[in-house]
Amino acid sequence: MKKLLLFSFFFIVSNTFYGQTSKTTAKTATEKATKDTKKTTEKVTKDSKATADKTTKDVKKTTDKVTKDSKSTVDKTTKDVKKTTDKVTKDSKATVDKTTKDVKKTTDKVTKDSKSTVDKTTKDVKKEVAKSTDKSKSAAKSADKVTGEYNGKKVYTGPQGGKYYINSNGNKTYIKQ
Repeated sequence: MKKLLLFSFFFIVSNTFYGQTSKTTAKTATEKATKDTKKTTEKVTKDSKATADKTTKDVKKTTDKVTKDSKSTVDKTTKDVKKTTDKVTKDSKATVDKTTKDVKKTTDKVTKDSKSTVDKTTKDVKKEVAKSTDKSKSAAKSADKVTGEYNGKKVYTGPQGGKYYINSNGNKTYIKQ
């Protein structure tokens, strides 16, 4: 019985000894796997960060270059448009000024010609009116007969039998019969 007890004790102790070794090995393997996983994760994270930083820098460089190129293109285009606008404005102003001068000259010439024509026509019309007035007076005097006197003025009888006299203004004043 002693032997059995001793053998049982030895068996229990040996089982415990082997069991601890297995647990330690399992623990070590787990820790090693955890460390490896952690290292791999850190490496992947570090690589990802480096790649992201590089990509960000590249994108920023490209964006800056595109912005700079766009800005210079816009500035150049703006200058070209301004030059063209100034040239067109200057040309159109010169054209407008020339046209205005030409119109003014033509208007002045037409006005002068019209004025001289109007003056000439007016003189001719006045002469004609004066001639016709003289003719009508003489025709009136010669066609109408003196038939008497009214308030110290000669009384004329017209072709249809109306009687009148010439007042101080030179107009006919008819007398009621």
